[in-house]
Amino acid sequence: MSHSLRSDSGLAKLAVVLGVSGLVLLGGTGAVLLNASGGSGESVATGGADGPTPTPAPVVAVVAGSTGSTVPWQRPLTFSVTHGTLTSVLAADADGTTLTGTLTPTSWTSTGTLIPGHAYALHANVRNSAGKASALDRRVTAAAATSLLKATVSPDGGTFGIGQAVIVRFNHSVGDRTSRQAVLDHLKVTSTPQVRGAWHWYNSFEVHYRGPAYWTPGTTIKVTAALAGVHLPGTETWGATDAVSSQYSIGDALVATVDVTAHIMTVRRGGSLVRTVKVSTGRDKYPTKGGVHVVLVREQKHLYDSATVGIPTASPDGYYEYLPWSVRISNGGAFVHANPATTRVQGVANVSHGCVNTSIVDAKWFYDNSKLGDIVNVIHAAVPANKGDEGMADWNYTWAQWTSGNLNG
Repeated sequence: MSHSLRSDSGLAKLAVVLGVSGLVLLGGTGAVLLNASGGSGESVATGGADGPTPTPAPVVAVVAGSTGSTVPWQRPLTFSVTHGTLTSVLAADADGTTLTGTLTPTSWTSTGTLIPGHAYALHANVRNSAGKASALDRRVTAAAATSLLKATVSPDGGTFGIGQAVIVRFNHSVGDRTSRQAVLDHLKVTSTPQVRGAWHWYNSFEVHYRGPAYWTPGTTIKVTAALAGVHLPGTETWGATDAVSSQYSIGDALVATVDVTAHIMTVRRGGSLVRTVKVSTGRDKYPTKGGVHVVLVREQKHLYDSATVGIPTASPDGYYEYLPWSVRISNGGAFVHANPATTRVQGVANVSHGCVNTSIVDAKWFYDNSKLGDIVNVIHAAVPANKGDEGMADWNYTWAQWTSGNLNG
């Protein structure tokens, strides 16, 4: 009786991973025995001058750990034969990337890591005990990963200020330098006009991208995070197979400069002065932090609760009130906002808890004219910027500092 094998459907039915005439390939549940001539697995005596010559024993091939055509990604891919000799094995994924391996006369074992969900085509050449050559061409698929590294890219659509960095956040910690470099190799940013930027890790869950200077108004920025194939060492976490992308544009160059000693905020658009605003910034006990801030959020009305910044509401310094036209410039609680209670000292003294207080008219103007990513630069401050605050995380580094620390948090 003769046997035949039919492509992948036959493999799945028999749990056979590889097979051709002259080979037996075992999966997790079954085997097919074929001799070199394509006959049955039985040894048949044939006549000759020196007596009967036994048919060579059928070659048996086994893919270790396979279940049907699926193999575990956590272990090397191992293919072995008995009653025969392997002369070569070539394994490659769908992109044509070769999987390295070690060959012996009876086995081949991969040395490269399998990628979960990837299909691998194997081509093996073998000789049976009588020296007859056969070739094998089949596919196996590495099992899917159970833990996926996913990315969220922002901004995603819209028009932003010249200070708006690209931000990519992850659902798993990317803590070591090797993992971070692997992730960065799978992130792509293109801009029109072209800018040569660099990444910098804000923390182990978030990385930012910017150029050596503020973006040019009118720039279009496209971002793609394609994490397939990324493996976080020491874990079973692999990059998600679906790529994530976003695109946004840069609007006009609105830059506000807050001088805490002169008690003045000057606002320029495209380099031209468009408004001068009297302000009151943080008192000595609660100073406004210096450095370049970016607009994070705009709210027509915001609830200011001192308990959120560690000051008990019922204490002498406490507060709990809604104030209009609030533009957040730090996650530490700093806003540019209207405060009628300090109008009498705006332009004269600093009495706030760290925010930039203005009149209602000026606060509404700034709210109406600002957008996320605009620059608010605080100068002559008694305390420096907090680079661990997202509002101050991007532009308080020199370019040399930004690029030399792109694998550090």
